[in-house]
Amino acid sequence: MRIVHTADWHLCNRLGRIDRTRDLQQRVETVARLCDEQRADVLIIAGDLFSEYAEAEHVTAAFDHVLRTFDPFFARGGTILAVTGNHDRDGRINLVRSGMTLAVPFAKKQGGIAGGRMYLNNGRGFATLLGPDGRAVQFVFVPYPFRSRYDLSTADYMTKEEENNLLHAKVSEWLQSITTMDGFDTRVPTVLIGHLHVRGAEVHTVYKMNAADDVQFDFADLHPSWAYVALGHIHKPQTVNGQAHVRYPGSLDRLDSTEDHEHGVILFEVGSTGLEGEPQWLPIPATPFHAITLTDVAAELPTLAEKYPDRESAIVKVEIQPHEMTMSRDEVARQLRRVFPRLHDVKWIPREASATTTGPTIDVRASLDSTVRDYLVNHGELQADPDKDELLKLLDTFLPRGGA
Repeated sequence: MRIVHTADWHLCNRLGRIDRTRDLQQRVETVARLCDEQRADVLIIAGDLFSEYAEAEHVTAAFDHVLRTFDPFFARGGTILAVTGNHDRDGRINLVRSGMTLAVPFAKKQGGIAGGRMYLNNGRGFATLLGPDGRAVQFVFVPYPFRSRYDLSTADYMTKEEENNLLHAKVSEWLQSITTMDGFDTRVPTVLIGHLHVRGAEVHTVYKMNAADDVQFDFADLHPSWAYVALGHIHKPQTVNGQAHVRYPGSLDRLDSTEDHEHGVILFEVGSTGLEGEPQWLPIPATPFHAITLTDVAAELPTLAEKYPDRESAIVKVEIQPHEMTMSRDEVARQLRRVFPRLHDVKWIPREASATTTGPTIDVRASLDSTVRDYLVNHGELQADPDKDELLKLLDTFLPRGGA
């Protein structure tokens, strides 16, 4: 059975005012093309199919696009197996699952699930699917551990850390006991699909995450002796514990400027005895992001269109360093938006205060007449005036010493 592993699509995502719908649709279309080119039998989506803030109508449109895009894949018996992630809200997912069940009430075939359709799982479980050669592969589904998905009551904990520790224990215990459950066949090669944070994975954060931040698992919790462990949740592609068959494929596309790593999917094959050969990385070009620094707006603005040929599709942040301006900030922003339709942010760097003073030092405790006299005598043009003495006598008539 040939399987493509992907995760963290975040469909319906936005970046500020920028709608990412078409970016993500193009990557989904690339995944479908790769599935056809590689003659894949199964597509795994390991969680976070949708953005957390996706509206119902946007979710509907996204599913319509997935159905149209993968219609040839389904027509030849291809199957999508997806679990839910921390951004997939159960209210929307349960509505979708009800519709799927209504459309195909009995999706069972020869003791397993039938191919040629999509399955979206927000509860733990397992199922068997037959490949085109008639050989079975078993799949274990582990959605992101929300308490509602793992029968945890709010009465069982007081803090977020306690909740996460209890969820870790429940998932780990379930995974350790699954081989003894009715219907589970230890003789069939098994693939785990989970949206989980495994300790040691490289994440995009400046601080070390702990149990109060996320539900964290150890490598041993995954039952890593299975044929393949398809993970989602961490957006950077990587192996876990150096094991080629335990993988994060990373996010489908760049979701912000910090995700400057490569993007793609993983192709692997499972035979009667388990994983066959090494998993293969299939790259997918990501949406371009540019961070541009301008030090002379008037001189550099006319050159930007030529410098950035992908300017129509790129998401752009501009930083403008202090310099002598010949146009207003509003006009600069308008011209930048004409060059970059997907301008995300413009940041103006303030001019730093000088560390040295060029003017005279004023004694705030001095009287007005002494302050003016000191300035004219020691700092003003009066110093070089040949009539200095006469002018000072005249000054005394206006500013008598000791006056307020």
